[in-house]
Amino acid sequence: MDPVSALPSNVTIDIFRKLPLDELARCMLVSKLWYYSIDRWNILWRCIDKTTWSNMPTSLLNVRSLEHELDVDILGDNRYLDKPEKRFLRFLQDSELWNMVRRAGPALKKLVLEFELQITEAGFHSLLHFGCVNLRHLDIHANGNLRASMIGEIIARAGPCLETVALVAVGIDNSNVRDILLNAPNLKHLDLSYCMDLTFDAFPSFLSENTSHGDDIAWDSRYLALLMHPSNPHGTVVLPKLACLRLMHCIKIDNMAVSRIIETFSGSLRTLDVQKTAVTIQGLYSVLRAARQCGYKAVERPGSGMAEASLSPTLALQSLNIQYSDFVSNANVLGANMSRDPELSPWTVADFAKMAPKLTSIYLGGRNSYINDEFIEQLAQGLPGLLQVSICESERLSDRSLLSLASNCPKLQVADISRCLRFSDAGVIALVQACGGLKYLNLSVLAITDDTLAVIGDSLRNLKSILLKHCMRVTFDGIVALVEGSNGLGCQQFQCQRGSGMVPKAP
Repeated sequence: MDPVSALPSNVTIDIFRKLPLDELARCMLVSKLWYYSIDRWNILWRCIDKTTWSNMPTSLLNVRSLEHELDVDILGDNRYLDKPEKRFLRFLQDSELWNMVRRAGPALKKLVLEFELQITEAGFHSLLHFGCVNLRHLDIHANGNLRASMIGEIIARAGPCLETVALVAVGIDNSNVRDILLNAPNLKHLDLSYCMDLTFDAFPSFLSENTSHGDDIAWDSRYLALLMHPSNPHGTVVLPKLACLRLMHCIKIDNMAVSRIIETFSGSLRTLDVQKTAVTIQGLYSVLRAARQCGYKAVERPGSGMAEASLSPTLALQSLNIQYSDFVSNANVLGANMSRDPELSPWTVADFAKMAPKLTSIYLGGRNSYINDEFIEQLAQGLPGLLQVSICESERLSDRSLLSLASNCPKLQVADISRCLRFSDAGVIALVQACGGLKYLNLSVLAITDDTLAVIGDSLRNLKSILLKHCMRVTFDGIVALVEGSNGLGCQQFQCQRGSGMVPKAP
């Protein structure tokens, strides 16, 4: 009995919907009835995402999928383009994309093309030809064939329904970002990582001090007049309420861009990732300035006996990543040393923490000499709800910073304190004992000994990942103590490398 002919169509569709598209394509080879039935059921083709497919006949080398197959470190830092995938997958061709989009038509909801280098504008034109106006998720990575003009046409057609846009390592410019913001009112997640031509002018600003001047400006007065804003209540266009914005490796994004982003999306933005850009530690103060200019008022804290800068706790920001930024150009940003900039003089790291009380993840690490113990103390005291923190490669930090995190942030789940050469057993042990919920811990290149590993084995019942690369004072006995701790160690990822060889793992 042929199930396609015997079963009701809705039952058959529900069965086929559980298959990835490559398996669905194989099913089309069973018979003409199967072929034409599957071909006309457009709901089966509404999600084109090769990362969900099973094995395919392969002949060409493909690279890692950024979110599904890529080796992700403990802080979620995707190593885009760093390593080749050690399996072979065939690149999609224009004709294949054209057929899948034709079958989906207006039912297409999700399109993910990661490193599909052989898709040209002819393939992308299928989105326009078959009226994919209900697209909600558009994800394109590393495609040099996609021109800015084609991106503009796709966004103009599908913009009203788009909720997620990821254009990673694609040749877009500031005007493309403007078009996305103007045409996608429901946009929640925007990833523009590795788009090297983007600058601060990709984002609008109503403040005169942040306004661009020149001949080639993405947000000129003509476009600003369209936007509804407290300073322009008669505007006809409402910008999307972005919840997540990622600008990794956009090397021209700077502190001015951070100021504009906060000014535009302060009420909705929860995640801002500007790591490996031109943003410096002063970017924290760009957040403060923008918040103040957008109406966050300083009030007197009751019972304090003195006026303190305490901003209204309405900033939605929960995660801020500026690690591996251009720390070389930073100045010391602690309140005691900011007299050179009168605009910043009232503000301290503690004030930044008060302004962003919902912040649970902050990544500041990266070869810098400007974050010191006082900086971390003020941050920890102001953000007791921190769940994730990265202060790696901060050469001025000592155990004093770890003791402050231990005493103020007991809910920590992720900590990257690697390559801080002044940390010792005492500080790490204090952190581990105080933060029993730690799940991910990076202790690489620290001068710790077996004593620390024994405490970790005894204290961290929920530990999932620990990195101990180049911890030269760790011995085999310490590894045994780590694995055979009194509470047991349910670790899913364990890396311990010493010099050029691996420390033997305990049996």
